[in-house]
Amino acid sequence: MTTSTTSDRAPRLDLASPGRTVRENIELATLGERAGWTGFWVAEATGADAVATAAAVAARLESNRVGTAILPMQTRDPLLLAMAATSVGQVAPGGFVLGLGTSTPLIIEDWHATPWGASPLQLTRECVDLVRRFLAGERITTDSGRWRYRRAQLATPPSGTIPVYLAALNDRMLELAGEIADGVILNFVTPSDVAHAKRRVAAGAARVGRDLAGFELMVFFRATVTDDYEEVRERYQRELFTYVMAPVYQRMFAREGYGDACREIQALWRAGERQRALDSIPPALIRERTLIGSATDIRHRLQAYADAGVDSSITFPVAVPDRDYLSDTTRIIEALGAN
Repeated sequence: MTTSTTSDRAPRLDLASPGRTVRENIELATLGERAGWTGFWVAEATGADAVATAAAVAARLESNRVGTAILPMQTRDPLLLAMAATSVGQVAPGGFVLGLGTSTPLIIEDWHATPWGASPLQLTRECVDLVRRFLAGERITTDSGRWRYRRAQLATPPSGTIPVYLAALNDRMLELAGEIADGVILNFVTPSDVAHAKRRVAAGAARVGRDLAGFELMVFFRATVTDDYEEVRERYQRELFTYVMAPVYQRMFAREGYGDACREIQALWRAGERQRALDSIPPALIRERTLIGSATDIRHRLQAYADAGVDSSITFPVAVPDRDYLSDTTRIIEALGAN
């Protein structure tokens, strides 16, 4: 990996798309570039189309890279993913990174009317293999797996390399990232979780005899520049609650002593005590996994993550509720920028 164990550098500072519309994302991405942010990443669930947003933003940037964090693998077939990556890569001045993940059954099956399909590991291995082969210009016919192709080929392969990153959390997916990906994207993690993830990625790479030089370890953060935690407590409680209810995150939180708290929160919610469930989320669980404080505090926190092995951050600015969203998001972007 490209990580360092010394404290002589901070992680690369990339921005997660905070705009509510494509126009806002263009405005905030270009503002971020001027403020010293070095990349812009888009996600996809049921809001703006990530590929359209990435292309629109990329066309207005001067030097920054653009990436997806993440695109669900089930909602676009590997050829379409390769087509999208190639297209955005043609206009992204700093290059394009294809970040992929398995998403959740709720998003895939209920919201996108698409079968969940094979196990996440099997799906990921198959998808990444096919995407790489399409990007290499190969004509593909398959007779097994989720995607059945007959002499399918990308008409114009990219002129350069398009990296493929994986969103990963559990040990087996982290190890798979070490085997087959160019980078890994973590979410809601502490420096201790980062150190654990780094070991698992290295174990996966070692299993296949792979050198991790150039591999990028990224963390997705939520950040608010404020001196008053109470301004944003409820906002962060609501978001973290959705992760507390997810088994894969429960296992990660339990690793650092929050297993009982997660079970209590679930029991309260299922008993209909919704507000008590939200209020029972330990403040430390939020504060340890988000960036809330002064700009100086946040920079020190990011340095601690760099010391643990993080190469780059993807930071989503969380505006203070009841303030004007666009102006407060702008404030946070400017406060945390490198310029």
